[in-house]
Amino acid sequence: AGASGPLATTIRSKLATALEPTHLEVQDDSFRHGGPPGTESHFSVVVVSGRFAGLTPLQRHRLIHEALRDELGGPLHALAIVAKTPQQWEQDPHVSPRPPCLGGSK
Repeated sequence: AGASGPLATTIRSKLATALEPTHLEVQDDSFRHGGPPGTESHFSVVVVSGRFAGLTPLQRHRLIHEALRDELGGPLHALAIVAKTPQQWEQDPHVSPRPPCLGGSK
C-alpha cells in the first residue's frame, strides 16, 4: 500500500526481505514537508512482523533502521515507524495520524 516512487519501492523491498511482514505500508509524506515536487525524503511505514515478537519498540525500530541503513544515510531524511506483531495488529489495526509538519525546511 502507499507510495510508488523509486525510494518507496526500495524501502518496501528491503523491509519485505529483512522482516517478512504480514502487513506493510509505505507512505511518502514528503509533500507535507515543503520539498520540491517529486522529492522522496520523508516516509512513514507500518510494519507487522512475527520477527518483532518479544522485542521492545526500540529493538523493533533498530531492525527497521538496519534494513534501511543506506537510505537513512542518504536520501531518506525522516522515517515515522509503527512496528507491531501480527497479534498486536489483529487486536488493534489502528494507526494514529501523523502530526503536521512544523516547517523545519521552510
